[in-house]
Amino acid sequence: MNSDIAGYRFKDGRLLETALTHGSYVHEHPDDHVEDFERLEFLGDAVVDLVVGEELFQRTPRASEGELTALRARVVSGESLAAVAQRLGLPDRARLGAGEEASGGRMRVGLAASLFESVVGAVYVEAGFEVTRDLILRVMHDEIQATDTAPTKSAKSVLQERAQAEKQPLPLYRVVEERGPEHSRDFVIEVEAAGRVARGEGRSKREAEEAAAAKLLEEVGWA
Repeated sequence: MNSDIAGYRFKDGRLLETALTHGSYVHEHPDDHVEDFERLEFLGDAVVDLVVGEELFQRTPRASEGELTALRARVVSGESLAAVAQRLGLPDRARLGAGEEASGGRMRVGLAASLFESVVGAVYVEAGFEVTRDLILRVMHDEIQATDTAPTKSAKSVLQERAQAEKQPLPLYRVVEERGPEHSRDFVIEVEAAGRVARGEGRSKREAEEAAAAKLLEEVGWA
């Protein structure tokens, strides 16, 4: 297995292998004695939140706690992390079980985001915080940079305020689809407002609602 990820070369190839192994593969290959990425994902999630939170704290000295929370949620959303993972080619390198592969798991936002977090966790285990911080800031540069012009309120809040200001009915959200295993769900949610409908996807209903609201704001021209 190629041990390079985003310019970082793993010394322990088995650690990277674990970071790219989905639970479905472990279940279907019990004799391989391999682990899945879930523990590394847990660690990577915390590291990404810390690094992004620290960077936003430094970049936006006038932002309130609530504004910083909204900005960080935008940067570390499932769709955002999935986009980074796709750029790094992580879904293509993941080891999935045949069932997960057949059900389109390789294309799921949740899987891609989880892979990025698990790889971050693996880098942290092997190389420590500073190396991991540099990698995160480098590969997430575009997502972090976008916060310079992003609204500091959540997309749901902005959409509701704009709808009320325009004397429109309040936005209506509904779950369209739930995909993936219980511990790693993807939600697809549709929002209707101002005579338009938009869909968003995320690893939680709230995240999917945010993504849908952001898309609708763009479509209506309220962003």
